[in-house]
Amino acid sequence: MVDDAILSLKEKLYKALVKGEDERVIELCRQSPKGALQTLTVHNDTVLHVATYHKKGELVLKLLEELPQNQHNKLIRQNTAGNTILHEVATANSLIPLAREMLYLVPYLLTMRNQLGETALFRAAHYGEVRMMRFLDQQVDKHIGSLDKEEEAHSKSFYQRNDKTTILHIAILTDNFGASGEYSASNNEEAGAFLNLFGFCLFVTCTGNM
Repeated sequence: MVDDAILSLKEKLYKALVKGEDERVIELCRQSPKGALQTLTVHNDTVLHVATYHKKGELVLKLLEELPQNQHNKLIRQNTAGNTILHEVATANSLIPLAREMLYLVPYLLTMRNQLGETALFRAAHYGEVRMMRFLDQQVDKHIGSLDKEEEAHSKSFYQRNDKTTILHIAILTDNFGASGEYSASNNEEAGAFLNLFGFCLFVTCTGNM
């Protein structure tokens, strides 16, 4: 049965991803009519979503290379939470090269919002990923620069979700600023990350971007 074959393929793909068997994942994707856009979970996560969850940046880049050009538009696929693959990529600084490649293939991903109204940039703030935030904000600046004055008015949607929470609010609420006072002068790396994140969020919240 076709359905049984697809279920078996999904199971094999998921196991290979969890076990870190990258070459096996690529091989199995070649067997699927949908390739790396094959859904694997009840939440409509694709192979690309799941690989990103596991911070498999190099694997995702290889899978993107395997994706036919006429399938690139399908990279806007969202799971049940409304997250695109870029939303998941935004949760880790180490995935900046992947974010760059995805935006090269599908620039529209930058503007997409999940069910909460969060852009990829907002997600980066949520997870306290400063370098990813800076990269995505640069892309937002380029995007806004190409808009007319009327469209520019909607630019705050990059920095604010549906409930009006801004990236500065979310960074504080999720304790990415060390609001509990856990950062100390002796921990330079964490203190530096705290100051960078606070300064960056304050800047984009208080300047013309908001």
